[in-house]
Amino acid sequence: MKKIIITFICIISLSTISNAQEKLKLEIKKSSIIWEGSKLFGFGSHDGTVNFKEGEVVVEDSKITKGSFIIDMTSIKSNEAETWVYDLIEHLKHKDFFDVKNNPTAKIVFTNIKYVGDGYVQITADLTINKITNSVFFVAQHNVEKKQLDTRLKIDRTDWNITYKSQGKTSIKDQIISDAISFKINLYF
Repeated sequence: MKKIIITFICIISLSTISNAQEKLKLEIKKSSIIWEGSKLFGFGSHDGTVNFKEGEVVVEDSKITKGSFIIDMTSIKSNEAETWVYDLIEHLKHKDFFDVKNNPTAKIVFTNIKYVGDGYVQITADLTINKITNSVFFVAQHNVEKKQLDTRLKIDRTDWNITYKSQGKTSIKDQIISDAISFKINLYF
């Protein structure tokens, strides 16, 4: 009888712990990633979107404790309407940049999450692009009521071996492309 009571208490304790955690799936159609790249010494930039393929976060006591997202690199688009945009997108998908044929997805996995007040969260994550994984850090704003997480992130593309017309690979006269790519990310769950 004693063993039955102890087993029953353990089961109740485990179910209470598991109930405190909630997995929330990413709302793919509502969430967005806006990218921007620019020339280093010239005027002009390009921007567009890339879509999520899937994702989820784990929430415990209204705080995100884990997160993992797959990005569909085949969905890269430009926000520009010029006739040459098709060529730009095809070049971004080429091996000079994201090598989408061999790397159709990218991935981001939260590795450390720290709430710092007023809904702000410091997040360290592993970002995998072109089969290369590097750690990135960013600050996000978490709106618990709207189940929304918003952030901006800037990366150095050369850390993922994307070196086409990079600062270290091209002369100034060849219109160097900035090594920085910025992202505005809005996640809804």
